[in-house]
Amino acid sequence: MKLGRLNYICNLDRHHAANKGYYRALVYDAVERKYENLMITDGEMKKIRARANKNPEDLATASWFDRLIATIRLF
Repeated sequence: MKLGRLNYICNLDRHHAANKGYYRALVYDAVERKYENLMITDGEMKKIRARANKNPEDLATASWFDRLIATIRLF
């Protein structure tokens, strides 16, 4: 399964210089064989999306199973 869920979390009790929110994802690192929490700022997300747009040949595509799970919202 390649499909995951990226959640946007609003930073309610933030420092005056902190971001309004961040993206959070729980991913499985197949190399390290462990789960890892990722917290990504809005600025980092823009860079990530720009890099993905520049390298479309490296993008993952959702399988039929991924699309099925997303459709029935079990994941």
